[in-house]
Amino acid sequence: MAVATVLLPLVAGCGGGQDDASRGAKGTQTTAGQQGGSKKADQSSGGFPDRGVIVTASCSVPASSPASVTVTGWDPTTWERTVSRTFTVPAEAAVAEADGVGSPLVELCADNFPGVSTSEDGPRAVAATRLRQLFDKDFSRMAVVLIDRETEATGVGYVDTSGKLTKLSGEQSEDFGDVPKEENAVFAQNGSAVWFTETDSSDRVRIASRSLAGDHAVTEQAGGDGSYLDEAALALAGDPVRGLFGKEVRISPDGRKATAFITWKGYNVADVPQRSALLKVGGVKATRLPYDADCYPYGWVDGRTVLCGPRLAKAEDSKRKNSFWTLDTSRLDGTADSPKAAVGDPIIPATDRKNTVRAISPDGKQLIFASLQGTRLEFFISAIAPGATPKKITAGDADRALSVGDVLEWR
Repeated sequence: MAVATVLLPLVAGCGGGQDDASRGAKGTQTTAGQQGGSKKADQSSGGFPDRGVIVTASCSVPASSPASVTVTGWDPTTWERTVSRTFTVPAEAAVAEADGVGSPLVELCADNFPGVSTSEDGPRAVAATRLRQLFDKDFSRMAVVLIDRETEATGVGYVDTSGKLTKLSGEQSEDFGDVPKEENAVFAQNGSAVWFTETDSSDRVRIASRSLAGDHAVTEQAGGDGSYLDEAALALAGDPVRGLFGKEVRISPDGRKATAFITWKGYNVADVPQRSALLKVGGVKATRLPYDADCYPYGWVDGRTVLCGPRLAKAEDSKRKNSFWTLDTSRLDGTADSPKAAVGDPIIPATDRKNTVRAISPDGKQLIFASLQGTRLEFFISAIAPGATPKKITAGDADRALSVGDVLEWR
């Protein structure tokens, strides 16, 4: 197969040669999907299955027509397409990095503009929490950041699959003052509100939500100094919902913990606080992932265990070269070295392949990863257990499903 045309860049943190504290972010073998079974959706109704489906999202930005986002559900036992929905991006929505606006949609559409070259580093890693939360629970609505291209004022809203845009922010005031700067729009999974951040001219950030009810009421959740939070984004956690504003935030399945990159501290794990918060030095209490764990956190296996890959391009331990392993965050005690038994043994054999986690099963027992050897791109499934033997995924449509865009969820 020709893969050069579908390769996309890895997310920040998977490569490079810088120390992670100084760079600013970025068992038994089973068959994929076996643990939950496959519950087919009715394609004519467009309903997403509630389990046994891998959901991907890709963005198309043609030169002469509106951008669009396609969300697709794939059966991980057959790799047949279960359901697909397309959102037409409104003209006033921020979709390009050139807009200078923080939005998961901008991240999703990165490198999809005409004339933008692709990378030979392989597909993107499993999506961070914010990309999944660009949509509501059943992928019927997508949050957007709207920009006035004359004044550069920004507000939030959402679009549905019919193309209808609903604006949640009010009109810009006629008074002399700063323009509104609402960014990082994400959906509460119950569909009740769109959450966002607002930053003033003094770098003060507030985390707030706008109700989808008729009054579009604003509820302020938290605020703080946003210094050293460039490239940060908003993710939601817990019930009741709290917002966490930080870099590369990944929320645990139970909503109680999060990993994040914190400038000057590297990758950390934090208990989700009782109120919305900024993840930064001097913000919430966080424990740095030990340096000897060499952990770039791909995501959570369960409520306490993180799935790791090498933090930099080359693993510190040759046995972990291009492999994956787990880190038990409940054992971390804040010391520089990893506590005994906190770091698991390598999951797959060390090789010269460039391997990237694409999806983690909902029961935390399996992972799907992309493996790049030269220009040949392949996909494998593996048990999340030390010494596992990866099994190549041979279904034809798996390449189409896993090569392009982002894997948002395996449920």
